[in-house]
Amino acid sequence: MTFIRVLIVPNPLSNFSSKLGASQKDVTSGRPDRASETPLSRTRVVRDPGKCAVFLNARAKGWTGELHHDIQRFVSPQDLFLSDDFRQADRTVDRLLAAGYEAIFTGGGDGTICYLMSAIEKRIRDGKISREEAPPVGVLRMGTGNAIASFVGAGEVSEDLRALRAGAPLVVHEVDMLQGPHVLPDDDGLYPFAGVGWDAEVLNGYEWFKDVVHGTAVENYATGLGGYVASLAHTIPKTMRQEPVHVVIKNTGQRAMQLDVAGNILRRFEPGETIFDGNISVCAAATIPFWGFKIRIFPRAAQYPGLAHLRAYDGSVPWILRNLPNFWKGKFRPEDIYDFLIESVSLTVRGRDMPYQVAGDGVGYASEIEWGVAPSPVRLAVPMR
Repeated sequence: MTFIRVLIVPNPLSNFSSKLGASQKDVTSGRPDRASETPLSRTRVVRDPGKCAVFLNARAKGWTGELHHDIQRFVSPQDLFLSDDFRQADRTVDRLLAAGYEAIFTGGGDGTICYLMSAIEKRIRDGKISREEAPPVGVLRMGTGNAIASFVGAGEVSEDLRALRAGAPLVVHEVDMLQGPHVLPDDDGLYPFAGVGWDAEVLNGYEWFKDVVHGTAVENYATGLGGYVASLAHTIPKTMRQEPVHVVIKNTGQRAMQLDVAGNILRRFEPGETIFDGNISVCAAATIPFWGFKIRIFPRAAQYPGLAHLRAYDGSVPWILRNLPNFWKGKFRPEDIYDFLIESVSLTVRGRDMPYQVAGDGVGYASEIEWGVAPSPVRLAVPMR
């Protein structure tokens, strides 16, 4: 197996210049096949990747007869693994790691990818496999939100499967992740974004809606984007009647700083210092720019290794509905948004529990939350086309 580095450069922003919003080199230059968001200094190409496995969530929204036909054409039966419940797929993960695959591709939405990342990371931390020996997680664009797939530049799933069958090189990205509970039981899982507030209320409603229609004739029509729209229509009136919630956010890491809308540093915080104390309607953190559906809600994420973009929003839902194009680009009124770069924080909700979402999946309600960037980035792969 041959590794060819695309670029190795020191990070010129490691000392955090006072102008974090300065323009940066186009991260897609030299990579005409992809529109990835990963800086080239964290990307490499594997020219002869060898054998790859495909591990799929058979309940994913993208799982159709046409896709099933393409999988039969492009994936050898001995390299294809299916599951309809990834929470019970630990034995399959062990089989995949023991088989010595160079990469394990998966699809079915961000939650499915987070499951596999977390399962491999758990085995690394348990000493069952070394970080160097662990295969990268290959990303296929299936499911609904596809925030991770958008970030690493995954293409149309059938075309990527075709490229894999043809022995295409792999573009491997090193990507920071947040860590914390709610992905693997009794363990710290990995995920690219999480949040509390009305966005999580919508996602919790969507999970409830999926359970209601599961096994009915309308299931295929009520899940995916249609289900999100239905949940949004149900949630917005309720959200507009609610009062803002008071939260306190403390810096539990070494580095934390507040930014203005242009990316300039307004203030640096010491470990243990409170970085925010006030009302919010949404608060979220991320290590990648996207929220799903290519909503670029975290424009400073993934620009600075080891740091996540934290945003606290104190504006109204009606303003967002009137300004959807700006919202899709992560642009808000300066008086409504508070931006931070953080290593790790604790968040305390006062008054009532808030809806909580992890990687686009509603996971219930919470009042005490910790978000932190995992010590080691994960490796995510896509075929070069």
